[in-house]
Amino acid sequence: MSLLLLLPLLFFCHFLADFCFTTPTMLEAKATGKRWWHIAWHAAVHATLMGAVLMGIMVPLYGVSIKACLLLMAFELVTHFIIDYAKGWTARTFPRYADPAHKPYWVLYGLDQLLHQLVILAIVGLTAFFSQYPVL
Repeated sequence: MSLLLLLPLLFFCHFLADFCFTTPTMLEAKATGKRWWHIAWHAAVHATLMGAVLMGIMVPLYGVSIKACLLLMAFELVTHFIIDYAKGWTARTFPRYADPAHKPYWVLYGLDQLLHQLVILAIVGLTAFFSQYPVL
C-alpha cells in the first residue's frame, strides 16, 4: 500500500472531526476564539482520529514507531488549536470576518482550511521520514 493512501484518509479524518463530530459549544468557541478549552477539545478530536489512522496503518505496515505517531498527534493537536483559535480571535476582533454574508468571512474560512490541509501534508511527509521502509 502506498503512503499516498494516507493523504485521503487524513483528509477524511479532518472532515469527520470538523463537520461531523464538532459540538455546538465547540462551534461557538471556534467562531469567537473564546472558551479556549472547547477549541482544545475540538483539536483533541482531530488528533485522536488522525492518531487512530496513523497507529492502525503506519505502525504495522511501515514500521513507524508509536512514539513518532504520538509526536505527529501532538503536532496535529497544537497546530489545529492555534489555527482555530486564531480564526476565532480574528473574527471576534474584526467583525467583518465573522459575517458569512461578506467575502472576508469566506477568505478567512478558506485560509483556515488551507492551513489545516498543509498541516496534513506535513504529517504525511513526516510519516514518510519516520518510516523504516520505502513508502511511495
